[in-house]
Amino acid sequence: MPSPACVTIMPQRPWRKPRATQGDTMPFDYDKASKVLEKKLDSLSRKTVLPASLLSLVAATSRVQLAARAKEDVTVDPAVLADVERNLRGAPRLPRDAFPVDMDRFEALLAEISGLVRQGDGHLAEALAVLEADRAAGTLDMAKAVGRHLAGDDAFFAAYGERTPGAPRLLAFLVQAALAPRLAAVGEAVMAHFPKDRSWAFGHCPVCASPPLIGRLVGKEGARHLTCSFCQLEYRAKRLMCPHCGEEDTKQLETFTAAEEPGYLVNVCLRCKNYIKTVDFREFDRPSVPVLDDLESLTLDMAARGQGYNRPVLSAWGF
Repeated sequence: MPSPACVTIMPQRPWRKPRATQGDTMPFDYDKASKVLEKKLDSLSRKTVLPASLLSLVAATSRVQLAARAKEDVTVDPAVLADVERNLRGAPRLPRDAFPVDMDRFEALLAEISGLVRQGDGHLAEALAVLEADRAAGTLDMAKAVGRHLAGDDAFFAAYGERTPGAPRLLAFLVQAALAPRLAAVGEAVMAHFPKDRSWAFGHCPVCASPPLIGRLVGKEGARHLTCSFCQLEYRAKRLMCPHCGEEDTKQLETFTAAEEPGYLVNVCLRCKNYIKTVDFREFDRPSVPVLDDLESLTLDMAARGQGYNRPVLSAWGF
């Protein structure tokens, strides 16, 4: 899947600008991100809700994704982005199926993550063998799988999961994990063209219009930041609003917490019956990595679903 001409993929270069201006993205700080990731993985390793083998795979995958993200440097021609005023009315600046993918980089990262799977849990390794046999036979086209992920077609992955009943979400995990660094880089590059003097009034991502994965409260005022479930962009959103249906009536919005999960809360909407988890580590010396915060607080998903609420997105790991 070649990259569209409107998006230029450039090799890494030294950062020479003293400050970011509109259209610029801040340089990716690998050392800082790595330190935060390792602290988060140490915290996550103490959780017993998820199997140790799965946590080990997630940890190893997170590390190779971070290394891949550090190699991404994307610039976007603003002329091909959606009109700013349409964007501010809720339209995506760059639809998710228009995100450029470098298939060579995707295949390289896919091979690396597949190697991690092969070394781990028996069910996953067995499912991987089926997947690789299908690729060799030509019955599984990874370019098509990439396209289905960009289009948000989870039915494709659910159907393929019938081929690997021991690990039905393996293909979704592999595709999502191998695409994540590039999608994040593109999302940030597009967001750099968002008007600096305008606010975002919606719950979905201002770049690709995908629903959020998780929220986070930031700063003394507790500004609400949401993380996109597709490109993992973190963006500021209204504090008192259901990000799924836009409900702002406080009588329809409720919050609950669990003593065993300090620093996390669940925001539920009585109107649409959906929920989103929110991280509030402002009074804790704890690192936040949204895609891992989501796994760490898995017991709150169980509690929310037990009360009849739903979450319209999967985790950032394809399950």
